[in-house]
Amino acid sequence: MKSTIALLTVSLFGMGASAAGETRRTVTPDQGRILVLASLTPEQRRLPSLEAEIYKDPKSKFLFYAVTWAGTPNGSVVVGNYAVDPNTGDVFSATAACDEQKNNDLQTLQKRIRVGLHLTDAQYRKLKTKGPLCEE
Repeated sequence: MKSTIALLTVSLFGMGASAAGETRRTVTPDQGRILVLASLTPEQRRLPSLEAEIYKDPKSKFLFYAVTWAGTPNGSVVVGNYAVDPNTGDVFSATAACDEQKNNDLQTLQKRIRVGLHLTDAQYRKLKTKGPLCEE
């Protein structure tokens, strides 16, 4: 599992957060997918044919992902639905109000992404939201 996280981390640094010359940087869809997969439990990460597929909601600033796996006969293939704040890298459940995902692997990746976004702690606190299903 640690080797998977290490590979994901290396791939994060290979991806540009934005085009050259832009002052505003955000999480890319590929980085969002990696964050969502890192937010899963170790048991979920071991499911066969695990995938996180992005889906668009034009009314929202969040990046949304449906996580699926191979499933079992007559069983659900859906692991969960998640939302990533492209400004902060925070990961939320897209079906449970205000449910932010947290674990050590995810927090490590989020810190690295925020460094790549040149996001200071003060800027992060200013941009921090409660998630797509919360009233602010």
